[in-house]
Amino acid sequence: MNTEELAFVNRQLAGMLKSGIPLEAGLKKMTESMSSGRLKDQLAQLGSRLEKGQSVEQAVEGLDLPDTYKRLLALGQESQSMPKVLSCVADYYERIGNLATRLRGLAIYPTLILVCGMLVAGLMAFLAFTLRDDLGDLTMVNEMNPSTAATLFHNSWISLIPVALFALGFLFYMTVLRSQKMRRFFSWKIPMLRDATLAQYAALSETLLASGARLPEVVGMVRKLEAGSEMEADLAQIEQNFAEGHADYDSASRGCRTIPNFFNWIVAQAGEEVASGFGHARIIYTSRAESKMQAFLYCFLPVNILLVGGLLLFFFLPFFDVFTDLINMMDNLGGS
Repeated sequence: MNTEELAFVNRQLAGMLKSGIPLEAGLKKMTESMSSGRLKDQLAQLGSRLEKGQSVEQAVEGLDLPDTYKRLLALGQESQSMPKVLSCVADYYERIGNLATRLRGLAIYPTLILVCGMLVAGLMAFLAFTLRDDLGDLTMVNEMNPSTAATLFHNSWISLIPVALFALGFLFYMTVLRSQKMRRFFSWKIPMLRDATLAQYAALSETLLASGARLPEVVGMVRKLEAGSEMEADLAQIEQNFAEGHADYDSASRGCRTIPNFFNWIVAQAGEEVASGFGHARIIYTSRAESKMQAFLYCFLPVNILLVGGLLLFFFLPFFDVFTDLINMMDNLGGS
């Protein structure tokens, strides 16, 4: 779902509610001006259900909207502070959308490298098969003692190895991008993705707390959203500690294995103002993630160009050997 569009819609709805316009009427007006799409259909259904007198919690059931968004709307109605909640929702999705856009932009670079490498390797393989017989015969010194280049040229199937390597790399990369399970796995293995994930956790917790949810409930909601990730065990432990009587986040978060102690320390420094603590953590970890993204951009392209160039050069040295033999042959013919 388009997070930027969702943020824009909720900011407009917050303004309408502050002006005294009911939520259902605001949703109707907003959806009339939206372009066709899944978000428009789901919000239109939500507005229609609210017009029939359903509560927000009942109206969001079964809709194809983010679970976090549904819970936030219900919190807004429970706390009688829907304009504030919608503003918090807009802020949250704007932050997440900006970070996600940068990550998607970074994901394009490996794709370009792999596709370009595959195309170049494919072109070289095509030339190897096309010119194999002609150039191979020309560079054959004799049938009993052929040159290394000629032998490799006649065995031109070797030129398909780099094509296969680039194709496998591309398929693996696309699989990682499309699989939520693999994305979650690598999000804790790559430093900038780990910081981005922690920034998202902090932003979501800050938004939920600002919307009126209690801290144990927030931890439980985030745990459900992080089901299957490495952070789930830590969140389950924190939730259990709260259930056992721990009064603050500092004591409840001790012993975490995935969530860094530094992150928990930042949150705990705010004392009872836990929402502010998560806000500080969000700012710090967003900055850390963005700094690592910049470093990635500076290092990734040169390193990968060298690696790809070295790989192609290694597998296609026979071409250069063949061309050298041809030049020497032409010099010998010219001299005679």
